[in-house]
Amino acid sequence: MDTSGTSGWSIGADLLLLALFGFVAVQLLRGRPRRAPVLTVVAVIAIGIPSLLQFAVPVVGRALERDTPATLAHGEWWRPFTALLAQDGGPIAAVFNLIVVGLVVFMGEQSWGRLRTAVAFLAPAIVLNLVALAWVSHGGGSSFAADGLMVGLTVWAALTQRIVPVRVIAVAQLAVGAGLVVLNDAHGLAMLVGAVVGLLIGAVDRSAGRIMDASHIRKDAP
Repeated sequence: MDTSGTSGWSIGADLLLLALFGFVAVQLLRGRPRRAPVLTVVAVIAIGIPSLLQFAVPVVGRALERDTPATLAHGEWWRPFTALLAQDGGPIAAVFNLIVVGLVVFMGEQSWGRLRTAVAFLAPAIVLNLVALAWVSHGGGSSFAADGLMVGLTVWAALTQRIVPVRVIAVAQLAVGAGLVVLNDAHGLAMLVGAVVGLLIGAVDRSAGRIMDASHIRKDAP
């Protein structure tokens, strides 16, 4: 399974995913009160410093990246959790990934709040980096986390908002994720993990909405 994100299919899918998410982002921000982007700033700084520092001090990246032998044979179990802090696509890709991280975490923070966003951002990266141990995969990056959060937010919006284009985009993003899985690209799996997270959060919010509506009905009843 390819985890590098450097194939033409993977790059094209990420750009398409980002373009589709642009419409969803506009819908999510419309009429919504703004939160201070505390988590967004923390995420960009926490990922950005080691991601950029590794190009000047390569040992930083080597200490954080996925490394199956080091993890399984030498007990370096932090690697599946720190791999999103190391970028394996070069400086330009690292800067681009940081911009994407800032965008998607900001959108999550405004739509879900900080705790949900942090969980939905980290879950795809941790799950995929743990699974990648079986693929004997080296490297790292924040694309698993960002792709998963993008799809998760879109699926959640499709479930909780009556906006037909958002639902169409959610189906399109899921198709992109499934296509990448068929093409043996791990980013597709990250998108599907993100979709599951968005589905769970959407189901909780829809259920809470129905309970709230029912309570209002009881209060208004004669």
